[in-house]
Amino acid sequence: MKKLLPIAIALASLSACSQTTPTVEQNLGSKGLSQAERSKAAKDDRGHRPMPMTEERLARILEDHDASKDGVLSWTEYNHSRRTFFDGVDSNKNGTLDTEEYVYEYEGRLDDRIEKDRKGQVKQTIVRFKALDKNDDQLMTWAEYEASGERTFARWDRNKDGVIDDKDPKPEHKWKQKKGKRLAQSDEKNANKKAPRRSMIRMPTTHSKKGMFSLYDANEDSKITKGEFVNERRSLFHLADQDKSGDLALNEYLGEYEDRVDAAIAKTRRAAIKQTYIRFDVLDDNKDKRMTFDELQISGKRIFNRWDKNQDGVISSEDIAVGQKVAVQSDRY
Repeated sequence: MKKLLPIAIALASLSACSQTTPTVEQNLGSKGLSQAERSKAAKDDRGHRPMPMTEERLARILEDHDASKDGVLSWTEYNHSRRTFFDGVDSNKNGTLDTEEYVYEYEGRLDDRIEKDRKGQVKQTIVRFKALDKNDDQLMTWAEYEASGERTFARWDRNKDGVIDDKDPKPEHKWKQKKGKRLAQSDEKNANKKAPRRSMIRMPTTHSKKGMFSLYDANEDSKITKGEFVNERRSLFHLADQDKSGDLALNEYLGEYEDRVDAAIAKTRRAAIKQTYIRFDVLDDNKDKRMTFDELQISGKRIFNRWDKNQDGVISSEDIAVGQKVAVQSDRY
């Protein structure tokens, strides 16, 4: 009997611990944020403005935080992911983040992503060169470059008056005309395919009207005449033609574009780092120049609440339809 008594006491202690010590799941709330936390988060307007949930944003969130890889992000997973992030950034392990720790970590991620995006831009530029080099002689003549410009101008000058302006209706691209059919055919094939991250390097492109005016509206009068368009392209061609041979080799065409990409990167990087300092100050709730995990999770709760559109306690594909419905209703008023 004496031998059994210590065992009984030990079992009783274990039982008591299991009843009184909450699990991680219980601590964090397996059903997501409480109604009080939701209400507080909804009233907190600090940080980025709410954005509609999209496939791209959902894929990015799941990639960063969905530890179970089941396509559903619970508050528990999200909270744990941010806790892991916080502990990793806390380089001196004092339980708080100072400004430099916070900014330095973001700077590293920013540079990694920019480098990947830059490689993508370079790769696409090489593809574009090969597409414009119609005779495959590894040189782009002015005639080949000009022919591409003619097609671009014609696509935007819908009323054929020789000017691109607000009078021209938005062009209907061929890929959009076939979009419905193509999507239907590829739905099954792409069901498990991740949506690509949007590039951080925003270069003006002729695929958008804003990009067209950024590139070719020389006098900034909200009109692009044919003369302006041709002169701007002629100038770009001349600047890229380093050996003044009258043709562009791939390294010349690529070099000119890389110069513009690097200028855009420098501008993006400066703005992003500046915004990170601002974000730290916003999250540092008591303004003591030290960010605690609870302060970090002020934004965490706000973000999770915004993305959990149907308020079922998890972020999933079901929130996309709800978010789109809300966006449509908002557009009506």
